[in-house]
Amino acid sequence: MGNLGFSSAMNARLEPLMSELQAFPTIGALQRAYRTGQLSPAEWISIVLREISFSDPSLNAFITVTEESALAASRQAERHLQSGMPLPPLFGVPIAVKDAEVTAGIRTTFGSRVFAEHFPQETTLHVQRLLDAGAIIVGKTNTPEFTLLGETCNALGPDCRNPVDIALTTGGSSGGSAAAVAAGLVPLATGTDTAGSITIPAAFCGVFGLKPTHRLIPVWPNWDDWPQLYNVGPITRSVEDAALALNVTAGFDARDPYSRRGSVPNFVTALDAPLPKLKIAWTPTIANQPVDPVCSAAVAAMAETFSRLGHEVVLASPDVEPAGVIAEDIGAAEEYRVRGHLLAQRELLYPDTAALYDAGRAMDASRYANALVRKQLMTHRFNLFFDSYDLLLAPASATPAFPVRQAPSMIDGRPVQPDWVGFAPFNMYASLVGCPVASVPAGKAGRLPLGVLIFGARGADALVLQASEATRRAGCWG
Repeated sequence: MGNLGFSSAMNARLEPLMSELQAFPTIGALQRAYRTGQLSPAEWISIVLREISFSDPSLNAFITVTEESALAASRQAERHLQSGMPLPPLFGVPIAVKDAEVTAGIRTTFGSRVFAEHFPQETTLHVQRLLDAGAIIVGKTNTPEFTLLGETCNALGPDCRNPVDIALTTGGSSGGSAAAVAAGLVPLATGTDTAGSITIPAAFCGVFGLKPTHRLIPVWPNWDDWPQLYNVGPITRSVEDAALALNVTAGFDARDPYSRRGSVPNFVTALDAPLPKLKIAWTPTIANQPVDPVCSAAVAAMAETFSRLGHEVVLASPDVEPAGVIAEDIGAAEEYRVRGHLLAQRELLYPDTAALYDAGRAMDASRYANALVRKQLMTHRFNLFFDSYDLLLAPASATPAFPVRQAPSMIDGRPVQPDWVGFAPFNMYASLVGCPVASVPAGKAGRLPLGVLIFGARGADALVLQASEATRRAGCWG
């Protein structure tokens, strides 16, 4: 673990990374401890808050820690437990909420100095459903300003650091959530995603992240913020915990015009259903974009695992162009539409944010329309691809995690854009086409976590989860 000016005592304490928290690594383990009386919600929330106070000065996973309200909620959970009433699905589970989702009465900054003291009056539908299921918020996690960067840095405080090695980036934009989960501080954290913001940090930190089918989890308020791309989803240490979170958060809501209609399966039950014989495509790259050999090798190894499990596995890839320019053009236009008025407070904005607003303001209508047409063509070709294949495996990043603010300009001997478009070129496909994608741990290169993306057709979230769990049971996670 890199020292970066932190004390050797701090690094030594972080090396075994919170052994007390590892005693109950999943939601199921924690709730069994509650039911048997081995542990009480108040005791556990106190332990979590203590560990956050100790570890976060080096990780910077949290922007706000909600100690007072979390302890109050844990005492309320104690009374519920003592009453003998049925326990809700996330009873007493500490969760972290990305600071891009509004939470009533809890500071929500969006990673911006403009909103440094912003206390909303509403809670997102996503978070409220988690709270209604019994979860307890212990804090709001670090995010780049308005989620716009591929690394988790902003002007509010220090950069978020990777628990694997605090010299390394977590990626972005849900880097604080991935770090909190990877460090064992919480079993579940929320992520938001418009171009890979859930799956990139999950891959870099060695945890599980799911970007669901577009608006399977409805978005409200602010449903019109990047409405064609924006989604929310879970970051966890297990597939089962992600399925449990999806069980309580998925489902239509009329307040979101993009909300997906139709019945929602029981995602947890689906994990134990026999996995049908699948036709699975795998690829070391998409659109011939450069990839570090260790990342493409992880995909090949997972493909071999599926083949060994009896599935038909084929080397194939959708016939699409690189997604970066499309995502950047749509993103600049959408971000300027929603928040361009903040240029009036340019002195408070992160420089990259202001530059993006300038680009959005300067974009002409034909360029934006062209990006939307190319997005639709990409969606069409992915849909056709999934007429022939059940799943697609691809690298979760083009390189393992790298030192903070040192994104590579070369990958596998080829020049790349030294930001998220270069080091994570595949994740945004799922956001552009609206299909589900999971970032699954796939072993390590030395100490560096590797991840593999499992894409499915729109609506195939249960299948993506089933396949992800199959990789864990087969020993792919390492």
